[in-house]
Amino acid sequence: MNKKEVKKAPALRFKGFTNDWEQRKLGYEVNFYSGLTYHPDDIRNSGVFVIRSSNIKNNRLISADNVFVNPQIVNSKPVHINDIVVVVRNGSRKLIGKHVLIQHELHDTVIGAFMTGIRSSNNFFINATLDSQLFKKEIQKNLGSTINQITVKNFQNMVFGFPSKIEKDKIGKLFRIIDNIISLQQRKL
Repeated sequence: MNKKEVKKAPALRFKGFTNDWEQRKLGYEVNFYSGLTYHPDDIRNSGVFVIRSSNIKNNRLISADNVFVNPQIVNSKPVHINDIVVVVRNGSRKLIGKHVLIQHELHDTVIGAFMTGIRSSNNFFINATLDSQLFKKEIQKNLGSTINQITVKNFQNMVFGFPSKIEKDKIGKLFRIIDNIISLQQRKL
């Protein structure tokens, strides 16, 4: 390899993997879904839980300022286990890109209008990608000039390196194990 050639893969790899990672748009790897738009009159003491930015802290789903809406007005996809929920619009620029990987079954739950849901065959790998500095740079590059938001089109067009499916699965499994260890340690504290 001469000085001008750059290897398109991380330096640290699982044994047996040597191929370059392919640069692809995120939209080729995942499916996006939109959140629920609701009116203040639709809010109830119980009903369908709406995940909003206040429910995400340190990449974890928390109970904070919870909002429930009348189930009859829900016209958006429900949240599934392993979905990633991302803040895409907010009054604060620093909250754009905040996200959580849903790690347990949530019944009667949707995301709010200022969120985007992500589904793929390996969201543990995708979640690790969204934890990267590269994702933070992509957010800054794609933020609206007057409105603090990332459009779905901009999100779909973000380019990241992707390995083969087998390597992606191994990396995703490793991050799942690490996340579980972190969760267990946080519970102990």
